[in-house]
Amino acid sequence: MRKTLFLILIWFISVTITSADGPPLTYIVQLEDTLPRLADKYYHDPADWPAIWRATNNAAATDSRFTAIDSPSVLLPGQVLVIPSSAEADHLLAGLGTVEPSLVAPPEVQPLTLEWLANFSATVEETRQHFGIPGVALAIVRDNQIVLAEGFGVRELGRDELVTPQTIFAVGSTTKAMNAAMIASLVDAGVLAWDQPVREIWPDFALADPDLTSEIRLRDLLNMSSGVLRADLEWSGVGLTPEETMASLADLPLDEEPGSHFHYNNQIVATAGYIAALAAGGTNGSLDATYADLLRSRLFEPIGMTTASLFVDAAQANPNHATPHDFTLFGEAVPTYYHADTGITPAGAVNASAVDLARFLLMQLNRGVSQTGTRVVSAENLTEAWQPQIEISPDFSYGMGWFIEKYGDVEMLWHDGDVLGFKSLLVMVPEANVGMVLLTNRTISFGFANSLRYRFIELLYGLDNEAAVYYKTQWDDFIEALPGIREPLAETVSEAEIADYVGPYETGWQVERREDGTFWTKRGPYQWRLLAAGDGKFVINNGFGITSEIVFEPDETGRMQMSVLLSNGETGTYTRLEP
Repeated sequence: MRKTLFLILIWFISVTITSADGPPLTYIVQLEDTLPRLADKYYHDPADWPAIWRATNNAAATDSRFTAIDSPSVLLPGQVLVIPSSAEADHLLAGLGTVEPSLVAPPEVQPLTLEWLANFSATVEETRQHFGIPGVALAIVRDNQIVLAEGFGVRELGRDELVTPQTIFAVGSTTKAMNAAMIASLVDAGVLAWDQPVREIWPDFALADPDLTSEIRLRDLLNMSSGVLRADLEWSGVGLTPEETMASLADLPLDEEPGSHFHYNNQIVATAGYIAALAAGGTNGSLDATYADLLRSRLFEPIGMTTASLFVDAAQANPNHATPHDFTLFGEAVPTYYHADTGITPAGAVNASAVDLARFLLMQLNRGVSQTGTRVVSAENLTEAWQPQIEISPDFSYGMGWFIEKYGDVEMLWHDGDVLGFKSLLVMVPEANVGMVLLTNRTISFGFANSLRYRFIELLYGLDNEAAVYYKTQWDDFIEALPGIREPLAETVSEAEIADYVGPYETGWQVERREDGTFWTKRGPYQWRLLAAGDGKFVINNGFGITSEIVFEPDETGRMQMSVLLSNGETGTYTRLEP
């Protein structure tokens, strides 16, 4: 009943008041509002918009009900404005100086007609074929509706089962946005706070710098500004427990200026999720179970994400699940297998369908309310995760579980995800109340996802086709370069060539020559075929390490070492274990 009265009040304020001749009015922004439209409505002159801008910002300086308008080009639905009287507007306009911001009209959002949706669907299929992706699931949402849900291609190469909008994919790091939303609900409940020092919840929390450790807040873990450098080789395939992942932070290298740079780090975000589980009553030894229960009860169930889970077994038990595919230097997509890296669950373990994730985006765009009207999380704490927390580059920042990027004059929130054999993408444009889900079943699909991310924005706003074409060209150049990359490399090796290299290495690595003469290094679920470059040097043929180098050489004591030199700059050196 209270909710109904609130909605009626918003409607009354925004619809029935059409004059500002009396005292100042309070106005709640609606989706279609702009400052010029409001100025035209109340003063019959769109050019008078600065009066509303200044009156609202003046009020925000002393009254917490109001939020200052940072950019005159962007109003957020639900934002409270001051509409000054006509006399006060004249006074405000008379006092305006040259310091007032100029209003640049944002590009117009195109209506998502049946024709528009059909054209975008055709673009997705053409792009899928261009990048050689086996299967894709797509969903587009707007105004609390799933306006398009479609599957393209097959769930597994060599089989006939088609991808549908209900097909289950592993969605990797888009889990981070769900993790932030779940934690926002705990902030609502008073279980923890964004700016709470991590040590208040987990006294054993430690980073390599003891002085920095006490300063780190929950927010700093979620926005990855703690200064801890990326270190995926420390966890991938190792099989860490949550407690081991959290303890490992003390051994990870720090930026020279902690808190001033963005460093993508899965262990840091996973720790934020486990900290939340501890705050909610979890205990060491049961953090995985506690976290899974929190995500299910606080997010999946109230949103209606009926098939979403954190468990590989549950995903594979659904008959409509996609098979992941690896990509090789031979230009082949090869079916591989599901896996989950224990210890970083909150950073990347969700399995879900495009329809599940569409419902998640609807909850986001509805400022915390599910498609069916259930309040999942407050608008205040949900949208806190949308705010730029740390700059990555001009017009590109990270919030908490979301990248915030400006493309032209359009601001979008997005996150992608990579896990062995899968690629996912979530995109939101809050000002247009529009979002997109894109799921694929092949690794090395970064260019595909980015091409469609930008094309979505370009078509949504009628912009020139620029960025989307760039990623297609980049992919074409990569495919064209593959024969040249392979040409100096040997596909097989003799036993004599690699006799000094085979065997077990530290942290679970295994190096082996197979019966067909191929040479492999593997750890846990990760298996990389190595092509020989000579003198103990090899190039990785597949997986997230594709084109990276592996180098074998003895240390000063004569013990063989394997150095992994990833193309993203991360390195690791591992010593062979004695029999």
